[in-house]
Amino acid sequence: MIKGGKATMKVENIYKQKYVLTTNYYDPSNNIGVQGTLDLFQNIAARHAYLLGAGREHLEKINLVWVIARTEIEYVTYPETPLEVEVVTWPRPATRFYFDRYYKIVNPATNEIIAYSRSRWVLIDIDSRKIVGADRYDYPLDFYYEEEPFNHTFPRPSVSDNVVGNYTVRPSDIDENGHLNNSKYGNIIYDYLDLQKGQKIKSIVINYNNEALQGETLTISRSRDDAKVVISGHKGDTIVFSSEVNIQ
Repeated sequence: MIKGGKATMKVENIYKQKYVLTTNYYDPSNNIGVQGTLDLFQNIAARHAYLLGAGREHLEKINLVWVIARTEIEYVTYPETPLEVEVVTWPRPATRFYFDRYYKIVNPATNEIIAYSRSRWVLIDIDSRKIVGADRYDYPLDFYYEEEPFNHTFPRPSVSDNVVGNYTVRPSDIDENGHLNNSKYGNIIYDYLDLQKGQKIKSIVINYNNEALQGETLTISRSRDDAKVVISGHKGDTIVFSSEVNIQ
């Protein structure tokens, strides 16, 4: 809740939602795609944030907006046909500047885990576009759900200088904050992975370093070392994103 205020509704420290995965959630190999996965997590994070009094309309009242800083996904199983899944999300206590949120996708028919994920968010002042401290907002929770699927800190992908192409940000790529939607990076990265038949994404880390706006052109760089692919995007000398993908 906003510092000094009161929660006006009962809130839960974990939130679950079922989704029917249609074909647009899948990649050409009929596996759940990175963009489809990111779309699921973006949707459920927004839903839970609203219930916590941290939705867009709540934070705009105090001149703040959420911006994602990084995300990590680990795929565990690979269902090959459209199905209904249950997506689960829960936040962890904020640190000085960071709000971490965890996710998992479950096949309710088998209880198998399809993927685990986590994302790191920051609060940005709408006018200054600067990161503000976590003292400006606190979740209205008495205690937090404890599960932590990852036992390592967020990886920091390296940046390649091997230019392989360009990507111009289109109007359909833009989100409500006026910049390239975080889920759209999934397709940009996938397009430059050059996966071979039978290969799958085991895990992916994306660092969102700077925003990309409509009409801007990103220079895409890529390097590969065995099963690890590093893909990054720049505009001029400014790095927009960096990513590391592990393939199996």
